[in-house]
Amino acid sequence: MTAHTATREDGFTLIELLVAMTLSLIVLFATLQSLDVFSASAAQQTRATAANDRARATIDRVVDDLRGAATIRTASATDLVYSVTETTGTRTERLCVAATSVLYGSTSTSSTTPGTACGAVGAGWTQGAIATLPTTTTTAFTYDGAASSATPALVKSVGLTFNLDASGGGRTQSSTLRSSATVRRSAGQLPINNSDVRAECNAGGALLSLDIAATSGLSALGVTYATSGGISLGVGSGTSAVQIPEGITDVVATITDAAGVTNTIQKTIECS
Repeated sequence: MTAHTATREDGFTLIELLVAMTLSLIVLFATLQSLDVFSASAAQQTRATAANDRARATIDRVVDDLRGAATIRTASATDLVYSVTETTGTRTERLCVAATSVLYGSTSTSSTTPGTACGAVGAGWTQGAIATLPTTTTTAFTYDGAASSATPALVKSVGLTFNLDASGGGRTQSSTLRSSATVRRSAGQLPINNSDVRAECNAGGALLSLDIAATSGLSALGVTYATSGGISLGVGSGTSAVQIPEGITDVVATITDAAGVTNTIQKTIECS
């Protein structure tokens, strides 16, 4: 008589496999969702950091420029234009908020007036977007501690407030950077000094004019000449010369640019 031994084979039933696969898919989807949230958060943080870095670098440059003897040319709540004199000439910077709520920075070494709306590039200017703002009113320039706009020639200090939009990935986020700077150059002072008023002696006395190198990059200049007693001697434009009668040795030159920034220079004429 032959005995048969039954062999039992262990394994999973079809139902058990389906349950295991379902649980695995649930865990996989949860893991992927967590990774997606993490990636979105990391990307948003990167955008916020980049926006802050660009804005902070801009603030540092503007503050350094203003403290280094700048001439303010436009002073409004969303538009700041100033010029600084360097060894290579005059550099003019513009920081403005466009209607699209984008903060732009632009620069020129050949022009002191942008001449276009914020966001458009004028001739001789280079421009770049710095940051996106929640609204056009969240970045503001203030002047002398209170006013959101001022007469450029009277500005002594500038406050900067940048409210940066770093939203993304379904989340809203913003950060605010603030700084201020006192303008070293006296209010109403152009980067022109006594030696830039040139005197050329002639038979009738002397011809007075502005040095063309000193006025390079500046906007249209008007010059009035008078005696120290206030008697008018003539009016010039830009580097055009004005004849000063013989015998007059002390002349007061009043120089005014297109933004109303003014210098008053006393010039001694030495003609024998």
